Amino acid sequence: MARHLYKLYKNNFTMNLDISKITSCGSDWETNRYTFLQTLKTWQDELRKNKLYPALELSWQLQNKFNDILSENIESKYWLEKEVKGTFIDDRLVILEKAHQISIQLDRLIDFIKWGLNENIDLLDEGEIIKQFVCDNVSIIPYSSPDKYRGKGYILIPDNKINVYKIYLYELSINWSVNEPVEFLEMDLLRSIPFDLVNGSPSYLMKEFINHAQTLYDPMTYVCQTDLDFPFNETILPIVKSKLLDAVNGTEPYI
Repeated sequence: MARHLYKLYKNNFTMNLDISKITSCGSDWETNRYTFLQTLKTWQDELRKNKLYPALELSWQLQNKFNDILSENIESKYWLEKEVKGTFIDDRLVILEKAHQISIQLDRLIDFIKWGLNENIDLLDEGEIIKQFVCDNVSIIPYSSPDKYRGKGYILIPDNKINVYKIYLYELSINWSVNEPVEFLEMDLLRSIPFDLVNGSPSYLMKEFINHAQTLYDPMTYVCQTDLDFPFNETILPIVKSKLLDAVNGTEPYI
């Protein structure tokens, strides 16, 4: 079965933090800490506006990268201490100066990485709490028989921030990542309809759209239900895409 990776945006997120630079041995660790904290502050400001993405995704990228760097350098330090035994001069054990300097730099790097991981975990916890709250308050309701082909269809999502209903065409696609199939949803916005122009319910609006303004034959349709007025593109839409992908694959209850 294809692995589920939710492609929330069409482009990969670009981290505004040069990890190679701030984890370079011999760099200014105080400056690195300042740069690191400034980046976290930017992401935290976004989260406190209830904007989950890209801040949460970037924070996870950072955590994973730092864990990799930590493991690599702990292994390097272990190898250095094991292999570099030093030499005896006049009955005294002398550690090679170069190896000693490398060991000091590795200690400083490892300390910095551990500090960074601890700082970032608070941001991750905050973001995951917001994400779970949104997930708990967003429902995906099918308005077609679940026995239909669900790989392509329509979904109506309310944007309560600007009081419009948005109708999307979605399509399940498969890409390849590290020799594994990855499922994701492509979504195209077709209509934006102000609330005050709709006389009936969202399900009635979707029915009217299907009967008069779409081209697929007997398509699968969903309606998203939520009262949240969080930022749409940064929070609501990514969560809807994630839950819709599970609904399309039948791996999660619709509500």
